[in-house]
Amino acid sequence: MRKIRLLTAAFAGLLASGAVAAPSNEAKLGDFAQRMFATNSFEQKVSACFVRTYDAGHLARHRRQTVSALKMLVSAETLTEDGQLSYSYELVIKFRNRPGDYVSRFRCGRAHMADAKGTRVAVTCHDGCEGGDGVVIALAPDSKTIHVRIDSVSVWLPDKPSDADGHFEFQGGPDNHVFRLDRVDLENCKSLIRGGDEAVPSQPQ
Repeated sequence: MRKIRLLTAAFAGLLASGAVAAPSNEAKLGDFAQRMFATNSFEQKVSACFVRTYDAGHLARHRRQTVSALKMLVSAETLTEDGQLSYSYELVIKFRNRPGDYVSRFRCGRAHMADAKGTRVAVTCHDGCEGGDGVVIALAPDSKTIHVRIDSVSVWLPDKPSDADGHFEFQGGPDNHVFRLDRVDLENCKSLIRGGDEAVPSQPQ
């Protein structure tokens, strides 16, 4: 009986130590940021660049996919009021059925736990007029790619921000919903790095 009690106590101790060792949500959010930007320092604004271009073979197999290329600059900076990281993005999308490069940008706020089990972190950027989550950014386990889910996002031609014909609400569909973008050198997103608070065009009517 004494042996059973000792084994039970030892098992309970292992469970307790495991619970203590399990990372908190704050630790998971911190790990997400460190892996996203490959840094441990957030005293200054940090950014990472991700791209994807779909070749003719892929587009032939996915005829309903209208997106032919994406480039996304993901950034984060520490808020002075609460010391938390606030995320933002700059996005360029090429469509195979529309000429020109369409852009979108948004200040998304904090990252958050994205599932009930508390195992996945994501950044949700709800800038669209329609329902859904807008744009959701998640980081792959290897930190080399991001998965960008688009439900609804406002896009516009940067040289015609007030032109109704060059500004529309892009709705993600069966073949335009989740995109995998690969990490590349930040130099590839140099044109997307902004120093000021540029205004976002008003929503199209």
